[in-house]
Amino acid sequence: MKKRLLTNALCATMLSVAVTSCTKTTDAVTAVVPVVTPVTPVTPPVAPTLTSISPAKGLPNSAVTIVGTNFPTSLTQLLVTVGGVNATVYSATATQLVVGVPATAKTGNIVVVAYGTTTLTSSTFTVAQAGAQTTLTSTYMEHLGIDANGNVYGEGNTGLLLKATPAGVVSTVFNYKTAGYTSVWGTAADAAGNVYLADRTTHNIIKVTTAGVASVFAGNGTATFADGTGTAAGFVAGPFGLAIDASGNLYTNDGARVRKITSGGVVTTLAGTGVVGYVDGAPGTALLGGSEGIAVDAAGNVYVDDNKSVRKITPTGTVTTIAGGNAANFQDGQGKAAGFNAPQAMAVDAAGNVFVADNLVGTTALPTTVYAIRMVNTAGYVSTFMRNTYTTLAAIPLTITNGTVGTLATNGVAGVATTLFPDGLAFDAAGNLYICNTGASTVSKIPFQ
Repeated sequence: MKKRLLTNALCATMLSVAVTSCTKTTDAVTAVVPVVTPVTPVTPPVAPTLTSISPAKGLPNSAVTIVGTNFPTSLTQLLVTVGGVNATVYSATATQLVVGVPATAKTGNIVVVAYGTTTLTSSTFTVAQAGAQTTLTSTYMEHLGIDANGNVYGEGNTGLLLKATPAGVVSTVFNYKTAGYTSVWGTAADAAGNVYLADRTTHNIIKVTTAGVASVFAGNGTATFADGTGTAAGFVAGPFGLAIDASGNLYTNDGARVRKITSGGVVTTLAGTGVVGYVDGAPGTALLGGSEGIAVDAAGNVYVDDNKSVRKITPTGTVTTIAGGNAANFQDGQGKAAGFNAPQAMAVDAAGNVFVADNLVGTTALPTTVYAIRMVNTAGYVSTFMRNTYTTLAAIPLTITNGTVGTLATNGVAGVATTLFPDGLAFDAAGNLYICNTGASTVSKIPFQ
């Protein structure tokens, strides 16, 4: 009996060992089975397409907008060339690129390289060039205005409103000094040939007809601020500088305000509160510091030079600083990284580029003198179009005295031509730029091709 019990116990033990052994073997096999994770295939980016470029022609250092699809928004993934020269990309969205035309670019295709794919425009981008500067007239004129026929108007040094035809023939339109207007500081001409003068002495806008008949167009003759029509309006610190738009509206600086005068003589405040400051923003909030130069583009945007900067005012009165800052220098660059020394006269070309006369007049203690024409493109990039630097006063080829005829500004192609104390800029309907070189008593003309 004991033997049978022992035998049964031994068999049970052996069976237990066998079962245990089999279970451990099964677990070991399960542990080494690999777990496979599915791999999602990477879809390559879709190559960009180019739909349009605008404008199709532009100056070196101007801006061009490229419209299309599938553009990368990271500038590190983009390469754009204009005429074979690498261009600066100012901004990028999936459907639009804004790039600068390189200073050395030549006419050719615009090419976009993105995601390893090269796409080019189907049409040629034309790089415009400045033609050779010539002298329109050797008569002293300031604060230029141009009518629809290409006649140039400006104030002479003896109190005369002068007119220069496209052929350079000069005549007197009106003697404003004998009429009591002794501080004219702005000229504009409308499509009909009427000329408007901003007079700081009487605080009035004067209208001079083609027959030379003058009358007060706006202003009550006193230093008062008032919106209104004609002589019911008042200019408290101006008017200072004049610009006219395609509809015949006039714009002028009035201290820390910019005023608008319709063709019917209705005066309103476009921007500024009268409080001196440099705050961008909406009407009633934005502050201006007081300007001399003023210009208006085809869309009705007004530009003023203000505290070493160029500021833009929309037709509804919103103010933004598009270029420059508070530092006085001649620094080229993007937006507020750029610098102006003493911006004054301004003009806008048909493409919306703003040209600014920017000067540094030397003294005996600090003799360096700079005369420059700067360009601000539609993306806010500032470049120097023309610059002359004199390190000593003796090097300046004339004595800068109001009305003194000195050596003419040097004519010629870009890089050779010079300007002497530019104090008036204007574009005619054909796109020619006129510069009044008050230091040389000349008006120069630069065509663009």
